[in-house]
Amino acid sequence: MNLENPKELINKCRYPGDKNLQEALLKDNRIQSFIKDNKKTWQTRSDHNHQVNLSHSLEVTPKSSPYLFEIVDKCLSVVDIQLSDISVFIISSPDINAWCGRTKGRVTIGINSALINAMEFDEICFIVGHEFGHALYDHHKLPAYGISQGLKLSPSQLMSLMSWSRQSEISADRSGLLCSGSIEASVQALIKLSTGGIGAPVISFDVEEFENQLSNIDSFIDDNADLIYTTHPLNPFRVRALMEFSKLSEITGDESKETLSLEDIDNNIDQLIEKMNPTKIKKSMDMNEDIFILHAGYWVLSSDQAMTGEGQKEQEKELSSLADIVGEELVDALDGDRAFSYEKITSAEEFVSALEKPEKCRILESLVSISRADGVISSKERKTLYEVAEILEMKSEFVDEVMKFLD
Repeated sequence: MNLENPKELINKCRYPGDKNLQEALLKDNRIQSFIKDNKKTWQTRSDHNHQVNLSHSLEVTPKSSPYLFEIVDKCLSVVDIQLSDISVFIISSPDINAWCGRTKGRVTIGINSALINAMEFDEICFIVGHEFGHALYDHHKLPAYGISQGLKLSPSQLMSLMSWSRQSEISADRSGLLCSGSIEASVQALIKLSTGGIGAPVISFDVEEFENQLSNIDSFIDDNADLIYTTHPLNPFRVRALMEFSKLSEITGDESKETLSLEDIDNNIDQLIEKMNPTKIKKSMDMNEDIFILHAGYWVLSSDQAMTGEGQKEQEKELSSLADIVGEELVDALDGDRAFSYEKITSAEEFVSALEKPEKCRILESLVSISRADGVISSKERKTLYEVAEILEMKSEFVDEVMKFLD
């Protein structure tokens, strides 16, 4: 690699999929409210975590660890975070891992001792540069883990959040490469993450051989659909994405080699990312709580047939309320077949039998709230809610209790 100005390059090489999806998610009203409501709690937790690290870990300084301080200094010469309070700690842990935390005034990096022991100088530069990349690109503004744990998201929203998390890793890997200055060391660091830190002479770092794992990965993803909820891309994908990025002319420094524009590189990586990014929820999705609420909700709301004029507007409000709970993508997929929705919930015996009582109560509470979105629950909607309660093996009195509570 022949990088003349990595500091300039790093400010324009954030992966667009990461940037665009983060901006879209941050516009979601529920996510905005959740972040606002929890900001003080997260700041307090971050401050506490910083104090714990000061008490139980070793902070990297020119005197405590000149070796690691040189790595940090090298990375910060590329990544201009523009904050005075930057702390890097050595964490005693057998896990090959590192992490980054950022609040309004502080960036904290934690590097596990096992990672330091497993990696060479330029490989650690890649890891530290990767973590600083998260701070540089403001990934902290969308705390995916906290949101996924604390906010009930629809399947489509959760998939979008996890997709963004994976795409943010592509941006951070680019930052790591520019800080390392070596595509070989960067790829070796990723492979060591896959091998638990094992390197030469046990492992021969053959990039082409490692990438060959991609040839069988499509069927693996098809058979393991839960991978769409992972926060990181599979490591062979990350290696391929990094190799593609290294073809940028500013990185190769040699126009005679195979070089690509940043736009071409991003387009190629889009195709890789898409393998773990389902573009729509399959209609054949197995029954779950959101699917049950979707069809039960539609069956209840459509109990008032021949909606026209004001009645139609009221139903639109209720459908919007349904979308707030299960997601617009699922509601948009409804084909207006009330009989089909009824069949879906009445044939879900196995799903219903596996539900605990609190889960059944939550479903009914959601359905009552949806029915009440237009300000009133009609007699037909009430009757249908009773029937849903019966399907859920719950007493109809519970529906009345929820309505009284909301009133």
